[in-house]
Amino acid sequence: MVRFLLLVLFWLSPLWVQAASITAQFDRNPVALGDPVTLTFTANGVVDSEPDFSPLQQDFEIRGRSQSNSFNMINGVSSVQTLWELNLYPRNTGTLKIPPIQFGGEQCQVPELQVLDQPPPTAGGTDDDILIELEAEPKQPYVQQQTIITQRMLHIAPLQQQATLSHPPIEAGKGNIQQIGSTRNTTMMRNGRNYQVIERRYALFPQQSGELTLGRTAFEGILAEPGPNSFDPFGISGKRIRRFSQPMTLQIQTQPAAYNGKQWLPAQSITLNAHWQTPVDKLKAGEPVTLTLAIVAEGLAAEQLPKLEVQAPAGIKAYTDQPELRNETNNDGIIGVRQEKWVIVVPYNGEYELPPITLDWWNIATGKQETAQVNAVKMHVSGGQVAPAGATPPSPVSPQQQASAPAAAAPTPVPPASTKWSLWEQIAAILLLLWSLLSLGWLVRLWQQKQRNSAPKTAVSSVLPPKADARVVLRQLEQACRQNQAQAAHDALLQWMDVGLNIHPALVSALREQAAPALQAELDTLNTALFGRDSSGWKGAALWQAIQTFKPATQVTSNDSGLAELYPD
Repeated sequence: MVRFLLLVLFWLSPLWVQAASITAQFDRNPVALGDPVTLTFTANGVVDSEPDFSPLQQDFEIRGRSQSNSFNMINGVSSVQTLWELNLYPRNTGTLKIPPIQFGGEQCQVPELQVLDQPPPTAGGTDDDILIELEAEPKQPYVQQQTIITQRMLHIAPLQQQATLSHPPIEAGKGNIQQIGSTRNTTMMRNGRNYQVIERRYALFPQQSGELTLGRTAFEGILAEPGPNSFDPFGISGKRIRRFSQPMTLQIQTQPAAYNGKQWLPAQSITLNAHWQTPVDKLKAGEPVTLTLAIVAEGLAAEQLPKLEVQAPAGIKAYTDQPELRNETNNDGIIGVRQEKWVIVVPYNGEYELPPITLDWWNIATGKQETAQVNAVKMHVSGGQVAPAGATPPSPVSPQQQASAPAAAAPTPVPPASTKWSLWEQIAAILLLLWSLLSLGWLVRLWQQKQRNSAPKTAVSSVLPPKADARVVLRQLEQACRQNQAQAAHDALLQWMDVGLNIHPALVSALREQAAPALQAELDTLNTALFGRDSSGWKGAALWQAIQTFKPATQVTSNDSGLAELYPD
């Protein structure tokens, strides 16, 4: 609204046809890095457009902006003045040359500003009441070696609660940095003055050799104003200040040429630990046992530790799952722990030796290569089967035994682990073989039965034995009766009923239904003699006499005399 009224007055008054003159001025020059500085633009006259302050963002952080307008008329002469005030924090030290600021069609040249690393000394000597600094140990680490970065803020003047301190950023080079431990509050003497100290520690792991630069860390806070009227429960009064540490550059060394390990591991110490779920002298064949291996590295993160190699003897299965990674931190650095669980299965009884497990690493304290090791273990396995011939792997041979063995002796061939069958695999194979044989036998029987059912009757009769002659059977029956042989008479009687009388099935009860009372009585006497277990007193003459007079229900007439008429044609 004010700008609108000024424009109206400008068009109504011929005295305001002159262009606005614009000037710029800092409230102080030089200024310390981190201290605020106020830049004021003054426009005497009407400005036809809003100013563009974006060129200032290259060298300053704009933390506040205000604008004021004034209108005066003296002796009939009118004037308009506009002020812009910007609260700035310099980003860099040195002489800052600022590009011109555009105000519509007008430009304003900003004077140069001198920015110092530290506040200039004053008579009271209070400008060094706050110091920010960084330290590194070691200053020339190896690549991937842990470097401890210590950040300190030293202050004498009391501070309000609203204060911040940034973390050290990596500006050049490659590395990983993280805070370790907790913030510590101590005191320290510096240049004869007792400072309160706020200290943080970080673990830095360089990822490549060469230079690595940590940028400035910034502190921003409010100094409490001393005096009787300095009570400020909200912490909004007092002198706002910013302080910066100096950048720090480290020279990162490459891996030493003397190191010949598989993986570069610079650490203060590395140990290997092993724990068996079951004692190695009480292992059971075919049962899995868990071997827990752990790498404990002081000065390395768990993510830097490699997978261990377990060289299981031939015939022994060993496999592992995803490892468990854990980092423990304190003020002295990081302790990385990698834990692996290995499952080991021994299929047969016997004694086996698990070779030692080793890990090469570089001792940064002594500057020498060392080896962490889990000693070889002898495993005693029982409770299962003895390995079949040719399947038991040879016992491990020590280097001394290899050196003393004759040169012409050829090593015993060891079947590959894939040809070793466990107890359960052998049982499964036997059951599968039995099932296959039974299935094959069942199929063969079905095929034979099908062949018998489908074969013609003439073919069947050709392979069956011919029926006995009825006359021969009848003579056998007569002989058995005359010799009083009850069992022989019974057998001959059944055969005669089959081939002579065509009674099917050939049962004594079927013959009795057709017989006369005399024959029925003799058949009952024969059965009594047989099933009463006392056939010695049986007399067969009466049976033979009754059979000769037997007339079947369906008789065929014949001209022949005698017994021939009893038989069918």
